Amino acid sequence: MKRDNTTGRELTIAHIMPWSGVGGVEIATLRMTAATRDKFRHVAFCLPDAVSLRDSFEALGVETVTYTPPEPSLRRFGRYYKESRAVADQLKAVGPDIVHFSEIKAAYHTSLAARIVRARMMCHVRNTYPQVSLRDRLTLLPVHSFIFVSSEAKRQFGLSVPDKKALVIYDPIEIPEDTIAADNVAVRHELGIPADCTVVGMVARVNPQKDYFTLASAAVEVLRKHPDTRFLVVGDNSLVEMNRQHYQQVNHRLDELGIRNSFIFTGRRDDVNRLIAAMDISVLSTHREGFGLCVAESMALRKPVVATAVGGLLDFVHENVTGCLHQHENSAELAAAIISLIEDPDKARRIGDAGYDYVKQNFSHQKFVDEISTAYTDLCPGS
Repeated sequence: MKRDNTTGRELTIAHIMPWSGVGGVEIATLRMTAATRDKFRHVAFCLPDAVSLRDSFEALGVETVTYTPPEPSLRRFGRYYKESRAVADQLKAVGPDIVHFSEIKAAYHTSLAARIVRARMMCHVRNTYPQVSLRDRLTLLPVHSFIFVSSEAKRQFGLSVPDKKALVIYDPIEIPEDTIAADNVAVRHELGIPADCTVVGMVARVNPQKDYFTLASAAVEVLRKHPDTRFLVVGDNSLVEMNRQHYQQVNHRLDELGIRNSFIFTGRRDDVNRLIAAMDISVLSTHREGFGLCVAESMALRKPVVATAVGGLLDFVHENVTGCLHQHENSAELAAAIISLIEDPDKARRIGDAGYDYVKQNFSHQKFVDEISTAYTDLCPGS
């Protein structure tokens, strides 16, 4: 355990989780705590309805606290301070050395509470934010350190952050054992996918941030040339209200296009790598992306990837080398990239192998553990 030299106890990290569902932010935080739990004491602050997330933390042996996020307001500062004081009391009971905001939304709601208990503050920036409102700027001012998940996320951040306060730390990507591919037949049987169908997969919650409408339009063109293709979507479409509503909108669009039967939605799954292994091509159509965890995970399984040319995806998806890129909301380019990989197996294999090599060399588990551990200890004087 990393210990505070002034007290002799291990450093305590309080992770503030601002959403109820389990998406990229939550999965990354779960992995972070699992990777460093022998070095630090972790406590996860979860929203009242974040049942699945809380269960996931507790399964790792991570303590959890249920909190209600304060709503920042200058006009109603008294109420805001009272709500922040209540969260501060919960933080004080935990005794954090560092309050780690898992995204800027967490800092927006709870930076005052963290300031009240005089904890050091770290904020992960897991998406691209070219514009940061004045209200957000005020809540981010007390933050001592920012961690960006990609150089693009850092470059596009709409708040000037001194270099000494800004780090780029890529999420770790585990390289699965080769035996995972042995489940391909079982997965296809489970999902009702014929053995001779090409499977194009997208791992992402069904949420407005993910550009499912562009994927749907591209699918029309793909199916016109390769009607046996199946589109497999892995991600929450029912646990969070916003996702439920968007799932209905996406299904309506698929019905309008007459391609609903070519899409399979699994909902949130705990066996994501097993499902990726059954895909022939992995796609991420998105409006914005800080990193693109699912794309890197697909590359680790030697899958050829096609992604939108936005945000952190540009850090590691290199055109026709480690993957294929399409311009934002350009369904024709997305369809053309998918079709090219279906029709040129050698190209698909070459890209899959190159992606695997890139992930193995640049996103190692040990590199991440070393970098995040150093970030924590450097933030705490005397640690």
